[in-house]
Amino acid sequence: MIKASFCKTGKVVKKKFIHACQNWEKENTQTPVVTTAREPNFIPGSFVAPEAVAHLMVQKFVIGSPLYRQEQELKRQGIPLSRQTMSNWLLWTAEHLLTPVYDRLHQELPTREVLHADETTLQVLYEPGKTAQSKSYMWLYRISGDTDRPIVLYEYQPGRGACHPKTFLAGFKGYLHTDGYAGYHSLPDEITVVGCWVCQEKI
Repeated sequence: MIKASFCKTGKVVKKKFIHACQNWEKENTQTPVVTTAREPNFIPGSFVAPEAVAHLMVQKFVIGSPLYRQEQELKRQGIPLSRQTMSNWLLWTAEHLLTPVYDRLHQELPTREVLHADETTLQVLYEPGKTAQSKSYMWLYRISGDTDRPIVLYEYQPGRGACHPKTFLAGFKGYLHTDGYAGYHSLPDEITVVGCWVCQEKI
């Protein structure tokens, strides 16, 4: 078994266990030694463990602690870990491990009879062709709440055009629960748009 952890000194400590039979050593002149095979790195060329990446993701996306705050907190604990490194870890994990899961859930989404959709503004500081003050959008799609296997998917888009839900919901035939945004009402005929009572109460 091999373990690797990041110490406060900034060094990577790897422990590798070697096994030998004590009884064989007493009764024979030569003792067979078995060395544990080295596990591959979670991210090629990096010392990071999957538990560390999971912790960073929970802190950022669940707790809402941005990477620069996590960088400061780690620094106070004597761990010199830059936000650029943490960001690279999160991007690699999302691209290589989470994207296949997202794609599989996306395939499952349009097979349901009832879906919900909404969109909200998002500010992106550095985006080609757009100023930092311009609006981008995060679209949300989810299946109905009456299931024991919920699916909630987010999709970033630079705009609010109806082409985005049309593309994302390709193949869907059923009821789409949304607010009164006109873009949803230009979707294909096989999608029936139904209103949201919560949004009606706000009018």
